[in-house]
Amino acid sequence: MFDVKAHLDELRCRPTEWLVARRDEVVREQRRLHVEELAITAVLDEREALDDSMAARDGVSERTARRKRETARGLREKPHLAAAAHDGLLSDEQLDEAMQLADESTDEEWAERAQRMSPDDLARQRRAQSKPTADDAQCRRQARSLRMWWKPGTGMLSVRGELPDLDGARFEATINKMIEQIRPPKGHPWDSYEHRGADALMQLLDTRGDAESESRDEPHSHQATRAPQPLLVVQVPLHGPAEVAGVPLPDTMVEQLRANSVIEPLLVDDDGEPLVVGRRGRALSPKIARAVLLRDGHCRVPGCERRHGLQIHHLVPVSWGGTDDIANLAAVCAGGVSDHHATLVPHGPWVLLGNPNQPDGLQRVCLDDLTDAQAAQFGLPPPDRPTS
Repeated sequence: MFDVKAHLDELRCRPTEWLVARRDEVVREQRRLHVEELAITAVLDEREALDDSMAARDGVSERTARRKRETARGLREKPHLAAAAHDGLLSDEQLDEAMQLADESTDEEWAERAQRMSPDDLARQRRAQSKPTADDAQCRRQARSLRMWWKPGTGMLSVRGELPDLDGARFEATINKMIEQIRPPKGHPWDSYEHRGADALMQLLDTRGDAESESRDEPHSHQATRAPQPLLVVQVPLHGPAEVAGVPLPDTMVEQLRANSVIEPLLVDDDGEPLVVGRRGRALSPKIARAVLLRDGHCRVPGCERRHGLQIHHLVPVSWGGTDDIANLAAVCAGGVSDHHATLVPHGPWVLLGNPNQPDGLQRVCLDDLTDAQAAQFGLPPPDRPTS
């Protein structure tokens, strides 16, 4: 049996320079053996001799085992990456990401570049190669969850959940800002980040309770209110998808954000390096936004009376030829249970059709149900219709 205590005692007798050199040697050997394992895995995979039971034998998750097979399948088409990893120049994580990032024509380039990039940077480069679709964003939305359960005998409520792209970024930005504002009294030590995070959540509940109390007691609370606007930085590069918190966004979601966003122009050179940062300004005039809220008073989706958490929606999206004219704008609810803004074009399958300046002037219609004339109003080709 391996005697780790004796081995540690032996290593403690070695000089630091020897230990550093020995560690580098061991890491290189590990990487060489990893490539050898991948090569064997690739051949076994060709023979259909592998399944998810490999994960149990290796003591890893099925997800890790599947990813290993995916990396192994790319060895033949990307020999330069395989050689760099075999020489100990790429870690297992770098190799996994670079294999997904490169193709046969860029194999040699990425075998060189990946050595100087972290796995996170490589993953970001990979995500930038393709833009997510509206369906991808909808799948994220459908995967949202929140679970709560009491831990027996502890008196503690456990909370676990998952939030998609913008919802996750909003939550992260809001909670982090609240945590930073929770400071100890003068002369007292700082509490832990986890404790302050829990306190921030309770502050959100207190804020919600105050809002409900005001809605019962204060007459002015019946006025329409816009959704809170935490600072979310959505980077829109010259090439590749826009990102928020490192998560790529579909173009349709970026389009939907436009009316409620603050734009900060950034002049870059041919290599994308920043040169000059322009002045921030809202894409939509605050005066127009206030006029829309005063005119509408609540979410304009028929049947929805929600007055809080409203955003401005372009009936005809700007990318479809719509304008910022008030006759093309309507207040709709965002977030929460209803979240009607997420269901409307260009991100969702529904349109608000009609004249928003009339209290009963709008109807919600599915894109597939538009008449030819209605489709033309949105700059769309006539919907496909079954032939008799």
